[in-house]
Amino acid sequence: MQMPLHCWCYTLGFFLLISGAAALLVPTRMSTLMTKFCRSQILGILLCVAAWVWAGYALWVLPIDFLLPYQKYIPFLIAACIPLTCIGMENLLPCRALGGILVLYPYTLLQAARVHPSPWRILIVAVAYISIVKGMTLILYPWKMRQCILWMQERPILMRAGGMINLGLGAALLYLGAAVLR
Repeated sequence: MQMPLHCWCYTLGFFLLISGAAALLVPTRMSTLMTKFCRSQILGILLCVAAWVWAGYALWVLPIDFLLPYQKYIPFLIAACIPLTCIGMENLLPCRALGGILVLYPYTLLQAARVHPSPWRILIVAVAYISIVKGMTLILYPWKMRQCILWMQERPILMRAGGMINLGLGAALLYLGAAVLR
């Protein structure tokens, strides 16, 4: 069962509204939480498990011909990759795991956008591709997130400006979901 495109708009819009409001209203508290997020081992393990399980599920359901003979081994591979990732990449693990999730979720979003008739779906496709690029950057360079957070901590006005951008994009996505992409 595939989630409809307007539900994706609601979901993404909600997350953008919450993060934008937090960054706009309490920028120093938000940057402190984001800094703590980068080093949180518990969140890193939880996000890592979620990303690996999601990746395993994606490999399981994708009709890739050369993987079909090995499909029964995917759960064992995922079960081995989770602890290896948590032990071998424990430094900034939450950033890497968040990057993995940002790379994974657009697949189903793009599947929903592909069949939608509205030309406004291109905005959702752009959000998906931006998310993919952000995710790849976080997987390869997780310290960039920490550097960006530290840089923005020194400039609360930029944190507020980012919050306003997130609020605007979140409101636009909610409007698109409610009025246009239904």
